[in-house]
Amino acid sequence: MGFRYRAGVCALALITGFAALQFEPAVIRDLVVEKAGQRIAVGAVKVPLWSAAFAQGADSFSLDNVSFSFGGARYEAKRIELSGAASARADIEALLSSSSSEPLADRLARISVKQVRIPEVKLTQQANGHAVTVTYSNVTLSDIVKGKIASTTVEAMAMDQKGPEADLVASFGRASISDFDLPAFARLYETKAVSSSDALVPIHGPFSIEKTELRDVKDQIGFKIARISGRDFMARPTLDSWTGTSALMERLAGKPDLSEVEQKQLMTSIADLLGAFNIAYAEAAGIEFTVPKKDKNKPSSVPGRIERIAYTGATGSEAAQVRMEGFSVNDQDMHVKFGSISLTGFSFEPTLNGLKALQDKSLDNLDQADMRTLIPTVGTLRMSDVDIDGPSDKEEDGKPGRIVVTLKGLELTADKPVNGIPTNIRYEARDVAMTLPSGGSDKFIADLLGPDFKNPTSSFLLEATWNESTNEIVLKQISGETKGLGRFSLTGVIGSATKDLFSTDEATAAAAVIGLKAKSANLVVEDNGVFDRYLAETAKKQKIKPETLRKLYADAAPLVLASLIGDSEQTSALARAIASFIAKPGKLTVDATPKNPSGFGFMDVALAPKPADAIQKLNIKAKVE
Repeated sequence: MGFRYRAGVCALALITGFAALQFEPAVIRDLVVEKAGQRIAVGAVKVPLWSAAFAQGADSFSLDNVSFSFGGARYEAKRIELSGAASARADIEALLSSSSSEPLADRLARISVKQVRIPEVKLTQQANGHAVTVTYSNVTLSDIVKGKIASTTVEAMAMDQKGPEADLVASFGRASISDFDLPAFARLYETKAVSSSDALVPIHGPFSIEKTELRDVKDQIGFKIARISGRDFMARPTLDSWTGTSALMERLAGKPDLSEVEQKQLMTSIADLLGAFNIAYAEAAGIEFTVPKKDKNKPSSVPGRIERIAYTGATGSEAAQVRMEGFSVNDQDMHVKFGSISLTGFSFEPTLNGLKALQDKSLDNLDQADMRTLIPTVGTLRMSDVDIDGPSDKEEDGKPGRIVVTLKGLELTADKPVNGIPTNIRYEARDVAMTLPSGGSDKFIADLLGPDFKNPTSSFLLEATWNESTNEIVLKQISGETKGLGRFSLTGVIGSATKDLFSTDEATAAAAVIGLKAKSANLVVEDNGVFDRYLAETAKKQKIKPETLRKLYADAAPLVLASLIGDSEQTSALARAIASFIAKPGKLTVDATPKNPSGFGFMDVALAPKPADAIQKLNIKAKVE
C-alpha cells in the first residue's frame, strides 16, 4: 500500500504540475495603441506558466481579444497564438507598445516567428451606406522572418454586404498567399510618397483562392469561380499615404456636389492611386454565372460560363494583356458564344499623366485639349469564334424572326497616339456570316444571291498608318470580300500629312486636313459571279435576255462616265476598261497618280471649273484581266 500510495501521490502531482504548466497567466492586460488613425487593442498577452515561473524569454505566447482599426475597417480576433518566436522580447514588447513613436513597419521588420495561428478573424467596415462583414476561419502564418511571411493560408472565408442597391453574400474556399512583405504593406498606409514616380516594391508573391461563390440577394445574380490565382503584387505609397487617400475618397464619394478644389483633389488622388500598384499576373478559371431574365410573365434566369479570364501586367519588353476564353450564355430563346476576347498593348498611362497635368482645372472646365490628354492607348482588341443566335423584333411568315451572326475573327488596333489620336490603325473582320431575311425590303438581295448564299460569308480589312518622317499617311489596304461573289481592294499614299493633323486646335487641324494631297491610288475589283447574278435577276424582271442587258450596260458605260466626270483621255481609258469588265467580268485594276509631284489635293478639285478639269490633273491607267 505504501508504494502504491506514494506512486499515486507522485502521479497526481505530475498531472497537477502538468496542468499548472499549461495554464497561461496574463503578463499584459488591456493594451491600447492609437496613432495616425490606427488603433490596436489587446485584451491580454499570455505566456505558458513554465515560462513565467522560470523567467525565461517565451518563444510561445498568445493574444486574446485583439482588434485593429484603420480607414473605417475593423479587424477582430478572439485569440492569436504565436509559437517559435525568435525575436528578442524587447522587439515583441515594442510591437505592442502604446508609447512607441517608431513606425509600425519598422517594428514589424524586427519580428521573426515560426508560426501564427488565428482560429477566426472578423472584418467589419462601413462606407457610403454599405456595411460589410467578412469572417476568416483558421488563419495560419508560417515562417515569419523580419516581418516577411513565407506562407499564409486561410481555410475558409465568408462575406456579407448590405447596401442601398444590393445585398451580397459570398463564400470562399481555401486561400493562400506566399512571400508577403508585411512591413512593406504597412508602409503603404503610414508613409507618404516623395513623388508619384517612386518605384513600386514587391508586396507578395503567388496567391490563390478556391471555390468562390457570390450572390446578389436582391437581383438574384450569382457567380461561381473555381479558382482565382496570381503572382507578384507590387505597390508604392501614395502622396497622402493609402490611409489618407482612402479617407479622402470616402469623404468625397458621399458628397452629391463637389467644389472645384474637391474635384481637383479627387482627380489627383485617383490618378495617384491607380499608378501606385501593379500585378504581374492574375487569373480566374471556371466561372459560372446566372443573371435574371426580364420577363414579367415568366421570371427565370439565364446561365452562362467563362472558361478563363487572365491579366498579364506590362513589363519592360512586353505590353499588358487581358484575355477571356470560352464565354457562353444559353437559354431556350438565345445563345451567345465567344471563343476568345483579348486586349493587348493597352495603357492607361496617358490618362494618369493627363489627370496629373490638369493642375487646378475642374471637371466642368475641361476643353478639348484637356480631354485629349485623358484618352488611353487602346492597343489591339481581338475576338474569335463568335456565334450569336437570338430573337429579332421582326416577324417572318407570322413567326418571330431570328438574328444569326457568326464571326471567325475580328481585330482592331489603335495605337501610337499623338495628342490622344492613334496614328496606327488596323481593323479586320474575317468570315462574317449573317442570316438574311426571307422577305421584306431585303428580298431583292436574298433573291439576287439565291438559295446557295442564304448565309454569305464576308471579310473586311482597313489598315493605315502615319509616317512622321515623310509626312505621309500610308493606306496599306482597304479591302472587302464576299466568298463566291467578289472582292475589292484599295491602296494608296496621302502626302502633306503634317503633325498639325493631330493638333488640339480645331482650326489648325482643319487646315491640315484641307492641305492633304493624294500621291497615288490603286483600286482592284474582282468579280466572282455577283454581276452575272445581278444581270440574271434584273433581266428576269424586265423580261429580256441577260446578254442583251449586259451589252446595253457595256455600251452605256462610256456615256454615263463622260456625263459624270467629263470627256477626256483619262475618262476614255477608264470607260473602255469598265466596258470590257461588264462584257466579261474578271479583275479590273485602276491606277491613278497626280501629274504634279506634290500631289492631288482638295484645292485641285475646289478650284476646277468642272470635274473633267480636275481629272485632267491625274494619270489614270486601267486594265481588265
